[in-house]
Formats: sequence, C-alpha cells, structure tokens
Amino acid sequence: MLAIFKTGGKQYSAKAGEILKVEKLNGAKGDKISFTDVLAVSDDKTNSIGQPLLKDALVEAKIIDQIRDKKIIVFKKRKRQNYRLTQGHRQYLTVLRIETISFDGKKSTATPVVKKNLKTESKESQKKVETKEAKPTKKKNVTKKTLNKASPVKKKSVKKTVKKTTKSKEDK
Repeated sequence: MLAIFKTGGKQYSAKAGEILKVEKLNGAKGDKISFTDVLAVSDDKTNSIGQPLLKDALVEAKIIDQIRDKKIIVFKKRKRQNYRLTQGHRQYLTVLRIETISFDGKKSTATPVVKKNLKTESKESQKKVETKEAKPTKKKNVTKKTLNKASPVKKKSVKKTVKKTTKSKEDK
C-alpha cells in the first residue's frame, strides 16, 4: 500500500517499512507519530484520492533519529554595489520509519527487521581474517640505487689586491 501524506509543508509518498527524512517534528527518539493529512492511498487494485484529504486514512511512523542535514551555502551579491553576504544553513530533520498505513479497514504494516545473530557473524569474520593472515604475502625485492652525484665544486674566489700608492708630501 502506498500513501501520500503532508507534513512540514511538503508531500511525501511512502510505503510501510520505508525510512524517510522529513522536516523537524516534535518528539524524542523512539516516539510514535501519526499523520492524518493523507492526500492519496493506492492499493494493488484501487486508487483513492482525497479532495483535498482522505477521511479515516492514517499513516503511523516511529521516530528513528533527530538529525541535521548537510550544510548549504547561501551567497548573496549585488553587482557594482560592493555587497556580498555568505551564510551557511543546516536544516533540522527527523528520520522516520513508516510503521503502518491504514484506510477503509485495510491496513498495511511494515515487515519486522530481522537482526542476525551477531555472535556467529563475528566468528565468521574472525575466520576470514585468520585465513587472510595465514596466506604468505609476496614482497617485492626493491633495491635502492644510490646515485653517485658529484658534489658541486666550489670555485675559489680570487681577490685581487691592488696596492694604492699614495704619494706623501715628502715625495713631492
């Protein structure tokens, strides 16, 4: 069963068991929320569209988490006015898991999430790690070639000394 419902000024289509991110809703993690603003419900055989809402239609969800979305950059500029403004924004979101959709006595429920046995998974993953470690790894013999660079020869600077002879008053 597919339902289209309205929350936070937006419309969302959802099936039972789906996970949605919607505008922030009041409630804590684990709380249950029901939406009565259902616009349309579609079954395998019938489609029901409200004018504008369907009566007796209900979408129930469970809050999984309260998060914030990725940051967006808001940049405003007015040409030739030396006006530039940069702001960032992160929207608050609520992560929902749709539990049930009910309409006209029909009810669609989410299939329960089956959790695997973590102990057997961890043992299997350890065996995989051990088999990977047991295999010998081939190491390449890399020899570093040292380059015999001749150090640059420093040229000795030769200073020429010039004797200035000054004639004294006596020589004149």
